[in-house]
Amino acid sequence: MSSAVSVPPAAAATEPAPVQSRRERLRDELRREVLDAARHQLAGQHGLSKLTMAAIAKEVGVTPPALYRHFENRQDVIAQLCVLIVEEVLELLAAAVARQEPGDIAAALVASTRTSLDWAVSNPAEFDLVIGSGIRAELPDSHALQRRMAEMVGGHYVPLFRDLAAAGIPRPADDELAPELADQVRRYRDAVGGHDLPLGVAHLMVTSWRQVYGLQCMAVYGHQEFAFGDHMALHEDLVSSLLVTMGLEPHPTVR
Repeated sequence: MSSAVSVPPAAAATEPAPVQSRRERLRDELRREVLDAARHQLAGQHGLSKLTMAAIAKEVGVTPPALYRHFENRQDVIAQLCVLIVEEVLELLAAAVARQEPGDIAAALVASTRTSLDWAVSNPAEFDLVIGSGIRAELPDSHALQRRMAEMVGGHYVPLFRDLAAAGIPRPADDELAPELADQVRRYRDAVGGHDLPLGVAHLMVTSWRQVYGLQCMAVYGHQEFAFGDHMALHEDLVSSLLVTMGLEPHPTVR
């Protein structure tokens, strides 16, 4: 079997869904059952190391050869599972933002980060696969997949930072960034769909995520849990600090 990992393409938001044949519906149903079984294996006692095509086939109720008619290999299953997990998280973030006052960027950012932290703590195995060390361990050649997932997440956050840029958010000028850092930020900005963002805003986006990610890792992996068993107080302090840096006023949000 080939070791290539296929990355599902982004769906065009404006294109109507094509009418599926019965065979296509059955194929999609099986694909979803396989990914659900893979996720169950991942989050269960066995973990990612025991995630095999044979175990998935047994849970779904098909033969292993039947899986290879829909997935190239185990890596393909894991790659598609990563995309499915990111889609789920983005649905939760969108729902959290929808509960806030329209146009309230501060509330949208707080709701997004709080929801992602809640999800990470509730789904540690999925977090480790998609954002932690799992994806690099299981899919060493995952640059295209990681770029695809970054683009998906950018679809949620870039519009918020675009609004911040339009509002004149405090940010470093492009020429204030060190050349090597500016090149990296530019590659990241373009990968997540923020081509029109000033580099200073993209830099703020990256540095904010750096801090949020660090807190999520503390919570998921139990770092310093002798003192920080409940990370919500740290989260509130962190997000309030980030909002002030962005020139926004922290205030209560809708849960």
